[in-house]
Amino acid sequence: MVAAMTKATARWSGNKVLFDLESASGHTAQVDEAPIFGDDAAMRPTEMLLAALGGCTGLNAVLLLKKFKQPLRSMEVEVEGDRDEEWPKAFNSIHITFHCAWDGDTDKKLVDQAIDWACNRYCPIHATLSRGVKIEHRRKDR
Repeated sequence: MVAAMTKATARWSGNKVLFDLESASGHTAQVDEAPIFGDDAAMRPTEMLLAALGGCTGLNAVLLLKKFKQPLRSMEVEVEGDRDEEWPKAFNSIHITFHCAWDGDTDKKLVDQAIDWACNRYCPIHATLSRGVKIEHRRKDR
């Protein structure tokens, strides 16, 4: 069974390389580049990719930790990527660190399971990046 398609649109603002992003659910964001190409007005696309991975694994970890009745007070998900030196400067490794603070004692086994499942079972961004995905492109003139 194939899940419904997810869609997002990136629309050039007309200003250097600033793009306005919009999801099918109606949410917006922007991406830009550093000078000279851009004005450093928003995250770079590579940073957005890492942030999406952190947000996806993080929200799943929070949901699982709540389900497992662990006393989570706060969480910060730090995502760092090493990139190739040559273009297209693809990521060759990505490291995720979950910084957690607690309001009481935790069950280490349940916490570790929640984080593992958040990454390896429930996050579609993690699954896509770790497995790879076929990407096709085309052009449509207006």
